[in-house]
Amino acid sequence: MSQDKRPIGFSASFGKYKLVELIAQGGMAEIFKAKSYGVSGFEKTIVIKRILPTYSDDREFIDMLIDEAKICASLQHANIVQIYDLGRLEGCYYIAMEYVRGVDLIRVLSRLRKAGRRLPLELVCFILSEALKGLDYAHRAADPDGEPLNIIHRDFNPSNILLSYQGEVKVADFGIARAAVRDSKTVAGGLKGKMGYLSPEQVGGKDLDLRSDIFTAGITMWEMLTSRRMYAGGTELDVLLKIRDAVIPKVADFAPDAPEGLVGIMERALLKNRADRWRGAGEFKDALEDYLFDRGVKVDATHLEGYLQHLFADRIKAEKLRSKTGKMEVTLEQPPKYWVREPGEQPQGPLELEAVSGRVIAGEFNHKSEVLRENGTWISIMEIPELAVHLSKFPTPEESDPDAVADYQGMIAEVSFPKLFYRLAIAKENGRLVLTRSKLKKEIYVRRGMPEFVKSNLPNERLGEYLIASGVITGDKRDEAVRAMQGYSGRLGDTLIGLGILKPHELFEHLQKQVKHKVLEVFSWTAGTYRFFSGQAYTGEVVPLKVGNYALIVEGVRRYASTEVLKNRLRLHLDQRVMKVENPYLSPEKLGLLAREQRVVDCVDGTRTVRALFMLGGSDRRRFEESVYRILYILEELEMIRFVASR
Repeated sequence: MSQDKRPIGFSASFGKYKLVELIAQGGMAEIFKAKSYGVSGFEKTIVIKRILPTYSDDREFIDMLIDEAKICASLQHANIVQIYDLGRLEGCYYIAMEYVRGVDLIRVLSRLRKAGRRLPLELVCFILSEALKGLDYAHRAADPDGEPLNIIHRDFNPSNILLSYQGEVKVADFGIARAAVRDSKTVAGGLKGKMGYLSPEQVGGKDLDLRSDIFTAGITMWEMLTSRRMYAGGTELDVLLKIRDAVIPKVADFAPDAPEGLVGIMERALLKNRADRWRGAGEFKDALEDYLFDRGVKVDATHLEGYLQHLFADRIKAEKLRSKTGKMEVTLEQPPKYWVREPGEQPQGPLELEAVSGRVIAGEFNHKSEVLRENGTWISIMEIPELAVHLSKFPTPEESDPDAVADYQGMIAEVSFPKLFYRLAIAKENGRLVLTRSKLKKEIYVRRGMPEFVKSNLPNERLGEYLIASGVITGDKRDEAVRAMQGYSGRLGDTLIGLGILKPHELFEHLQKQVKHKVLEVFSWTAGTYRFFSGQAYTGEVVPLKVGNYALIVEGVRRYASTEVLKNRLRLHLDQRVMKVENPYLSPEKLGLLAREQRVVDCVDGTRTVRALFMLGGSDRRRFEESVYRILYILEELEMIRFVASR
C-alpha cells in the first residue's frame, strides 16, 4: 500500500523567489513557504499562494485572487497579513504575502479539543480583540481620496486567524471579501465562505454589511470558549436552518465555567437581528477589553507567546531541526486510498474517498464498518469525519432499537400512496414511514401527519446528482467540488459554497426543493414494502415544505401517476354516476387544484357519469379528460366521492 508521491521542484527558482516548502494545498490553490532575495545578501521568508495549474484558465477564481491582492495591498495594519506582490509566472497566477511563523487558531482549538482542554479565558479575549482590531481597520478603510472601501471580510473564522509564536495575531484571506472598489463582475454580489461560518443574512441572500462579520466573529468566540465546532454534524440543510434562525447552542453545555458576563458579550454578536448586534468590530473589541479591565486582568502578546511555545513545543522543535538539517522532504501527495471491511469479512479496496462516500450513502457501509486509510491503521468508520458525516445523515432506528415493531406495514402494490398519506394526515400521526424496494430505501418522518424530512439512499437523490438533474450546476462543476471536498469537511454543499459555485441562500433554496422532491418521488413506486413506526421523530432541523398535506398528495399524483394507470383504475366506473361525499377532514379548497382540475370538481353533481364528465371538455377535451381521470382518482382516495350505478 505504498503511497504514490511525486516530488515538487523545490529549492528551484520561481521567478524572483525560491520555493522552500509546501505548507498547504486546497481545492484550487497551493501555499508555499518561500524565500525572497535582494541586494547584498538580503533574504526574507514569505508565502506564495499559487493557483493550481488545473485552474489557471478559471477566470472567476483568477479574478478572486486578483481581488484579494488589490484589497489586502491597501490594508496596512499590524493585525492583517500583508500582501507584497501579485504576479503571473509560467502560466500561473500567484500572490506573495507575509509569512507568519506560527499556527492558525483552528489548529490551536483542535489540539486543545483532543487534549480535553479549553483556551484560557484571558487568551480568548486577547486573541479575538486583536483579530477584531484588524477587522475594524478593514471595515473603516478608505481609498487615497478618503472614500470608504466598505470592505466586508465574509469569511472570518478560526482558520483565517493566524497566531505567531511571538504572540502576534493576524487576520488572513480576504480573497472573498467584498469592497466597493471591486471591479470583478464574476464576484460582485457573490456570497461565499465556509458553511459553518455564515451569518443569517448570507443564508437569506440579503445585502450584507459589516455586521455579518460580527456574527461570524461571534461564532468564532463560541468555539474559542468551548473548543468545539458550533455547527458540527447534521446535514447541510440542518446547518443552514440553524444559522438562518440564529439557533445558538448554550455555551454552558460545553463550558459550564464560562463567566456569564463574557458569554453575554458573545451572545450579543450572535443575535439574529443585525441591528441588535455590536455596531462594529471596534465596539465588540472594546467590550472584551473592558471585561478584562474591570476584573483587573492584563494580558498581552507575551502571554500568548508563552502559551503557544508550550502548547506547540513539539512542532517548534521539529521546525528548528528541519531548518538546521535542511531536510524538507516535501512531496505532493495523490489523494489517499481507502480500504473498508465489515467485521469478519475481506477488505474492499483500494477506493477513492468519493467512492467510499457514495457507498456509505447507498447503505453498503454502516457505523460498524472499519476503514484503513493509506499508511494508517484500521479504525472505525465513525472516526473519519469525511465519512462519518454521511452516516450521521442516515441513522437506523431499527439498529439502535432492534425490538422496535412497526405499528402497521404492508406491500406497496396493495396500497396507494394517496391513501397512505391521507390516513397519516387525518390521524395527525407522528413517526417514521420506512419504504423499501430491493436495495433502495427511504425514511419519511411525519409530524402531525405532515412529511417534514426524508432520508434516502437513492443514488440520483444525492445532492450533486440532484443539482445536476435540476440544471443548477454542471457535471464538471460537481466534479470540481468533489475534488476539493477534503478541504471542506467532506461536505459537498459546504464545498459548493466555499468555491463560489453556489451562494448560501441558493443552496438553502435547492435543499428545500430536494426534500420536497424526495417526498413526491415515492408516488412513482409501484412495488416494495412500507412500515410505519409511531413516535419515532427526526431530531435534526427541518424546513417547512410550503405545501399542505393534501396538496402534497395532489402534486405527487400530478407528477408521477401515469394516465394509463389512472385509466385502468377507473375503467369499471365509466358508466357510473359520481357522487360527492361530505368529508369532515378536508374540502377541495385544501387540495391546491389547478383551474382545469377545479373545473372537474365543479362538474361533479351526482347526476353525471364519468363518461358524461369527459364530454364537458369542449375544445380542450383531451387535456380535460386527463384531468378527469386524475382528479376522480384523487377524490376517491381522499374519500370525497363515491361511484354509484346509473338510474
